[in-house]
Amino acid sequence: MKGTSASTLEVFQGQVPGGSGGFLVPGPRCGPRTGGSNDFDFAVGGSFPPRPMGSVREQMKQGAFTLAQSEAATASLALRGGSVVEAYARGHLRLLEPSPPIQGASTSLTDYTSALPGVPPEAAWAYFVRNPGPVFESAGIRLQPPTGTLADGAKVFLEEKGPPPVWAPVAFQLEAKTLTVHITTLDGHPLRGTNRFVFEEDGAGGTRLRQYSAFQGSSPATTVGLKLMDPIERQHDIWRGVHAHLHDTLVSR
Repeated sequence: MKGTSASTLEVFQGQVPGGSGGFLVPGPRCGPRTGGSNDFDFAVGGSFPPRPMGSVREQMKQGAFTLAQSEAATASLALRGGSVVEAYARGHLRLLEPSPPIQGASTSLTDYTSALPGVPPEAAWAYFVRNPGPVFESAGIRLQPPTGTLADGAKVFLEEKGPPPVWAPVAFQLEAKTLTVHITTLDGHPLRGTNRFVFEEDGAGGTRLRQYSAFQGSSPATTVGLKLMDPIERQHDIWRGVHAHLHDTLVSR
């Protein structure tokens, strides 16, 4: 990791599965890729690295979905998307159920935070919901099928070119009253996990963005992936890019 420094985060607010008895490690501070600092920071806790959880049968099911979706991602990249790929993605997503962390099992935790000075929380939340494509493209991820505006309950694949290519399925839950976006992984995602984005008042007319992440491995493929690459550092980089995009797009307006 680069640019490490002490973290001042209040980590893991609220009820988090498997969060007791964990440890706290500060993550690197890193501003957005362009523009001024957004005070991006994160800390990790719980059980690291994430280990596959669930019965053997459950892990085999998740591994089979992961393999099939990796093959679909390879085809999508070869075909450069298109109507056939989009139709397949929509049909396949209907088969997938939520795959959140298993309650009471060892869970990896991350708490991200960043600042959007001068941007009201309502405006930041609305931008995230109405522009998911650009938000995730800033981290090198394409939504499949392409999605203009998020709807409550929307299911999409987060497509990464890899290697290896990945279709990571997720579902979105929107809470307009609390300015919160929940993301839950679906069957076949390499991780069982949740991400909760909370757009809070910063007391000075701006937004403090808090992101609470909890995840476990979904199958032995998680362990293999940890040996071949660094998917956790990639996850940090994805969310660093998302926070940076929100800052660079909204604060400069």
